[in-house]
Amino acid sequence: MKELFRAEKIKCDYWLEDYNLSIYQGDILYIQCVSDKSSDCLGDVVTGNRKPDAGRIFVEEKSIGNYNAAYAASKGICEASLKDNYAGEETVAQALSPMEPFYHLFSGRKMVKQVQEIFDTEGISIKAEDSLSELTKTDRRMLDLLKAKLLKAKLVVMNISGEVMEGKQARRLGSAIRKMCGEGMTFLIISGNYSVLAEYACRIQLLHLGRAVKEWTREIPDEVFRQLRYGIFVRQGQPDEVERSLTGLYDYEWDTQRSFWEYLSCLRENNPGVWDEFLGGGLPQEGTGYFKGTAVVPGSSQDMLFEELSVGQNLTIMASKRVHYGCIPIINRRIQRKMEEIFCAPGYIPKGETDIRNLTGLQRKILSIERLAILRPSVIFLEFPYYDVGFAQAGMLRSYLRSLVKRKIKVVYFSKTLESMMLDCKTIIHTQNGKSAKIDTL
Repeated sequence: MKELFRAEKIKCDYWLEDYNLSIYQGDILYIQCVSDKSSDCLGDVVTGNRKPDAGRIFVEEKSIGNYNAAYAASKGICEASLKDNYAGEETVAQALSPMEPFYHLFSGRKMVKQVQEIFDTEGISIKAEDSLSELTKTDRRMLDLLKAKLLKAKLVVMNISGEVMEGKQARRLGSAIRKMCGEGMTFLIISGNYSVLAEYACRIQLLHLGRAVKEWTREIPDEVFRQLRYGIFVRQGQPDEVERSLTGLYDYEWDTQRSFWEYLSCLRENNPGVWDEFLGGGLPQEGTGYFKGTAVVPGSSQDMLFEELSVGQNLTIMASKRVHYGCIPIINRRIQRKMEEIFCAPGYIPKGETDIRNLTGLQRKILSIERLAILRPSVIFLEFPYYDVGFAQAGMLRSYLRSLVKRKIKVVYFSKTLESMMLDCKTIIHTQNGKSAKIDTL
């Protein structure tokens, strides 16, 4: 089997340490990294965007002294990433038109038709006339793969660290990768959290503390996937029963383009008995975070924080009555500072940090949940709490969610994947498109 790329004893800061990697033609190599920094570093080294501090790079079995991005591209090594700007009103057809020699480049109708024919041939369910800004994350990944194919890439590097690819969408992407692999392309998939894409790989490697500590090839046992989901290779054992204190809502079928409030309303309407027994509480109106003891935190909650306000102000903005001077609508700064100190004490946010723009994505996520938790709800519903949270950071979020339970708040979270739920939840409520609930107790 032809070797396309090899790294020997690579060292990069603290993120890669005497690291070795070989990629062969026709591979679908999945690497799970405990640290997102290692993931980014590895992806940059393979694509030539970062020069390692030490070690050697081989391309097609030849040692390359000055390996860089231009050389990698000349050898068909490219990155399929979400770094491209998909925010504009450019259409999918316009984005792909430079990839193919369209003879009617300025004939919009014919250009759209030609791009659509490519999609239909590849079995990709994207419309050529759609705006790029309307694409889902998985659709963008599909578009990146197609661009790589049109550019005749030999080795495609996909860094999906911090991403949560849900259910059917992930499997659709995996099927496209396997199909392109059969046509001669090779894939390196780098992830922090466990991803369904691992099931499409012919080789799996575990990267921990900058080193490849374990590798499996071909006919990978189901037990390996289970252990990767739980992180058993880097932590001792599974969680104790007492740690499973949350309630999970699992729905593989739910269309995430619909709002979280719609899902909860559908669940309550179709399963009133299950709602009253396992969930309880009222339900805020769509777009509203709190109503009579029930808090709803959507997946985009961290984007709803106010950049112009401090950490303490964002924390207490939903609880204005608790920080007023009695009935006088004036903020009591002493109470606000005290609440901020209590929140920061466990280390969720550095003590004394006031500028919200300095917070990490995880810290913003925890802050967006806490500003509703201080209202003392009886139940708090979370949508995709682990979305965009790397494997190494998940422990802090998990610790925070369990601290809410200790404060007598029932924590219920919705997901379309079961991996995190198996670590967190004692009860998992399975639904199909918000209906026909089935209860599993772990």
